[in-house]
Amino acid sequence: METESPVEQIDGCEYLFLSSISEPEENGLLILVQEGLPAGEPETLQVGAGTITGVVPIDVTAQSRAFELHWPLYISYAVRNESFCTWDEDEEWAGFAFRVYTRSKFLDFVARGTFASTEYPGPFKHYQILCANHIIDVAAQEAPIVRVVGA
Repeated sequence: METESPVEQIDGCEYLFLSSISEPEENGLLILVQEGLPAGEPETLQVGAGTITGVVPIDVTAQSRAFELHWPLYISYAVRNESFCTWDEDEEWAGFAFRVYTRSKFLDFVARGTFASTEYPGPFKHYQILCANHIIDVAAQEAPIVRVVGA
């Protein structure tokens, strides 16, 4: 039986929460995300004039996995409030919670806002982590070093 790689484990998470983001070294990026799991009993919510039944809160629990993603060197990164993100049918990617883009508005932004290119520093990709409240975009030549660090 093959075990999933840490990237495959992240990609298989239905919900992720951003725990921390830092630059442990100059132009290096360290991101910690935790898996969100059902936490508690189903609830009924009042929404306007109606109700929604069977709603289960999602939160980080003792059973949640935690993942560390480390880019020793990045070109650019951005963190967005997921409430303000829109769907773009022109973008192309593979993955679910951890995406690798071949075409994106973020790659366009990096091309327009920097002199990074396939010539210098060399070919790079757009990596994205979808979290419950944040969308994290990273442009880098190398994929992150990913470790499972909890549960």
